[in-house]
Amino acid sequence: MFILKTENRDAGLKPKQLRRNGIIPGVLYGKNLKESISIQAPQGEVLRCLQNNSTGSRVELMIGSKKHMALLREVSYIPTTNQVEHLSFQALQADEAVESTARIVLVNKDKISGMVQQPQSDISYRALPRYLIDRIEVDLEGLKEGDSIRISDLDIANDPNIEILNPLDIMVVSVIDSRILDKEDEEETGTEAETSETEAE
Repeated sequence: MFILKTENRDAGLKPKQLRRNGIIPGVLYGKNLKESISIQAPQGEVLRCLQNNSTGSRVELMIGSKKHMALLREVSYIPTTNQVEHLSFQALQADEAVESTARIVLVNKDKISGMVQQPQSDISYRALPRYLIDRIEVDLEGLKEGDSIRISDLDIANDPNIEILNPLDIMVVSVIDSRILDKEDEEETGTEAETSETEAE
């Protein structure tokens, strides 16, 4: 688990000034806190944290000398520069279940001959902090054209420590015959051509 070293935010500086100085602002909130804690961390530390962690990851926050177990809830970026703008963390309690999301990561996609479609990119769930996960790997090896995987087919759906919040029949990934897609494209192109000819008349 990544340990992110932070400190209480300098109230005398605006977020823009902090970022200009290489500091990323953030906040830690939670039911067990009397009030939300405004924090800040060096940009280098934040980037190292985000290399292997994302929304839904557990992180150990060090605010000065105090330790907090937290869930990374949100990472916002500045659209024009893609620089990290702000971090939001939720304080965790060992005996309190929380809602989170886990990213679906497809493995061995290059071993599939057909066209892989992934209509679902993440799964929402509820669990105690010790059972939180931030990614679900789905191995595609062995799948053939016409095959599909639903949430109910994943190991997480049978984990008694995790409550899935999405409908279990949602399609996660499917393998489509690429020839069918090519045929649909041809038909669509033909229809557009006929429409153009009709409008020209």
